[in-house]
Formats: sequence, C-alpha cells, structure tokens
Amino acid sequence: MAVLKAGELHDLRGFTLIELLVVCGILAALSFIAWGGYAGVREKAADDIAHAELARLAQALRRFRADTGHYPGQGPFALAAPGTVETHVTSTRVDCNPVGGILRSWARPAADADRDAWFRSPANLAVLFEAPALCGNHPLHWLNAWHAERRRGWHGPYLDHAARAWVDVGADFNGGGTAPDGDGNPLAGSKILDVPGFGAGPALPPAGPTGKRCDDAAIETGTCLLGWRSLRRDENGYDADRHELGQHPRPFAVFGLADGDHPRVVYWGADGRYGGRNALDPCRPNAADSHGKDDAVICLESE
Repeated sequence: MAVLKAGELHDLRGFTLIELLVVCGILAALSFIAWGGYAGVREKAADDIAHAELARLAQALRRFRADTGHYPGQGPFALAAPGTVETHVTSTRVDCNPVGGILRSWARPAADADRDAWFRSPANLAVLFEAPALCGNHPLHWLNAWHAERRRGWHGPYLDHAARAWVDVGADFNGGGTAPDGDGNPLAGSKILDVPGFGAGPALPPAGPTGKRCDDAAIETGTCLLGWRSLRRDENGYDADRHELGQHPRPFAVFGLADGDHPRVVYWGADGRYGGRNALDPCRPNAADSHGKDDAVICLESE
C-alpha cells in the first residue's frame, strides 16, 4: 500500500459546501419527481378502485330490489310521514297511524323534523347496511326480514359494515322534488349530520361552499361539509380527536330510486366535485359542467 508523504495531503479533499448544496439539490429534485410520479399513480389507483366500488354499489341495490321487490325509498321502504303516531303493540311490533313504511324512530336524527332530510339524502345508504324497522300494520311489513319459503325480504347486509362511515352533506343535494333527482349541490344548504354512507376514490379533506378545504367539520353547525367520522356524534364514546377523519373519499350518491327517475348511482370523479345531472341523458355524466367530466354514472336498469 502506498504511503502518503508529508505535503501530499492537500491533494485529497472532500466536497465544498457549494458542491454539497448542489448534490443535495439534485437529490431533492429527483425525490420530488419520483414522489410526484408515485402520487399520480396512487391517485389513479384510487380512481380505478372507485369505479369498481361504484359497480359493487349498483349490484347491491339490484340485489335489494330483487329480494324485496322495491328500491330503498319505495313502498314499505319509504319513511313514514311526519306526525305519524307509533304504537307499540308487542315487543316486536310497532303500528303506525297513518300507516307508513319505515318507522320514523328508526331514522337516526333525534329531532323528528330532521329525519326526512336525513333519510332522503342521496348519500344515505342506511337500508343497505342494516334492516329497517317497518310499521307493523303495513301489509308488506314482513319484508323487513328474509323469508326462505317466499324467497322475499331484506337479505343483507348488502354492503360490508366495514365500508360504512358517517358524512355531513348539504341539504340542497336532496333537490326540491319528492326524491333527489341529481340537480342539487352537496356543498349548499343546511348541514345534514351523520349520514351513513360509503365512498371510494382519492382521499380529500372537508370542503366549504366554494369547494375549498375547511377545518371545522366536527362542528354541527356552519358550512364545512363532507366531513367524515368513523363513529356518529351521538354514539357513546365519540371523540372528535379520535373519530373525525381528516381526509376521506367523497360519498357515492344514489338518485331516482323512490320515483323511478333513471335509478342510478354516481361517483363524483377524482376531483371530488359533483358535476350535476345530465339534462339530456341522466345515465351519463354531465360533461357540460367542468366538474362533471370525470364523474361516473351507472343506471341500474340499463345494464
């Protein structure tokens, strides 16, 4: 091995500070490019998964109808009218006056005035996750459970409970008719709390009326919408720090089920913004709106 002589050490040197900064800058740029590419791949994968999950939701609704003869919101699966008096006849039967479908007490909001908006929300998939309690004097009340001999009745859950979370949605999303028609805006109107939903796609933060991020989704009032939580606010043990989900995919939406107006399911696209109803063909995304170009729609009776 060669031995260095005195005076030869000056030929060996490390990087200067400027050289180190240049190297660090190059590495940082390469890392940024690599991470940006990875983020793009991740978002594309989330978008692909959302399209597959939308098809699963469509199939769940078709199975519900095949089992019960109705879509959610139709016949015995419509919510009983406001002011309905519920009478406990037995430990397992509650009659309604006037005769209705689903017991109003089954709907989650404690205030009766809030139950219709909660039940009608396009994001509400409650009857796919759990069997609803039906008025005992409705002629089809037996459809709340599966009857093997008739091969009819609720035979769920139609969606895995692990997929369920609770989201706040603007009441304008419900539309102005007897059933949501797809013309509403999920970021407008009063705040409907803790709607049991299911979403897939890129994880996004809650948003205000303009679509921009907001950070006070846990508050029950205000205009910060599309905030999700893993436990309802009224559940024992709820804690905002533990159960509020800072980012979550947007909820899938269902339209036209109650009134047969092109029954369909909608994914809001990778941008997380709902583009509205296609006036010419509700079974297609509304490409006339910039937010609708990446939406996806599946009509339940055309495929």
